[in-house]
Amino acid sequence: MERQIVSLGAGTDTRSLRLFSQPLLRDVTYHEIDFPAICTKKLNIVKASPMLKTLLSEPALDESGSWRVSTEKGCQLWCHGRDLRELSEASSTAPFPGLRNDIPTVLISECCLCYLETDKAKAVIKWFKDRIPNIGIVIYEPTNPNDAFGKTMVDNLAARGIIMPTLWAYPTPEDQVVRLQEAGFETARYRTVDRIWNAWIPEDEKERVNGREGLDEVEEWQLLASHYIVAWAWQGLGFQSWADF
Repeated sequence: MERQIVSLGAGTDTRSLRLFSQPLLRDVTYHEIDFPAICTKKLNIVKASPMLKTLLSEPALDESGSWRVSTEKGCQLWCHGRDLRELSEASSTAPFPGLRNDIPTVLISECCLCYLETDKAKAVIKWFKDRIPNIGIVIYEPTNPNDAFGKTMVDNLAARGIIMPTLWAYPTPEDQVVRLQEAGFETARYRTVDRIWNAWIPEDEKERVNGREGLDEVEEWQLLASHYIVAWAWQGLGFQSWADF
């Protein structure tokens, strides 16, 4: 089955390249959207890496400023230099070359939409949802800003000039579910990161991570993890397995 992933504010994330290196992966189209300077930086990295040259085709530039590479197994990576806030403009057609509306698509926001004003974050979700009938969304953001730890977290971020408007618009995990339901998704769910860690991560993987990261401050980790959430929702076909989580 052909599938599509759209990563918002992808930055220098290498998830797409790690996916493409898996021998059994086929027919996945991966879109990354970030500011033009970030996309140009990633393009230069791809061009300069001998290892990536063995995995990917020569980058092809589109007239819109986007670029694309592909693998022998039918996978494609598109990188689009765009400001997501433009999607809230009524006149914006926001062409993303290679974006398909006929295959199941996962929209990922990993601490991206939280930096936008709430109305603009809503507009981004709506833009993709209105165009792709079979779509799921996964949002990773901070949560619970109003308890003692949350207030300290927010103060520390503010001291560095970091403001997250949607944190106040959706301050609890339950608010994130309502957010996705109001966006029109058929089903929406959430887990805080500490619950994911306890329920979904195998013990051998916990031991591996602990050995690498040295998680000696367990209580602090649990507090931090309880203040980050993964919320997900979906509509249409291609997401039957999501109902098991």
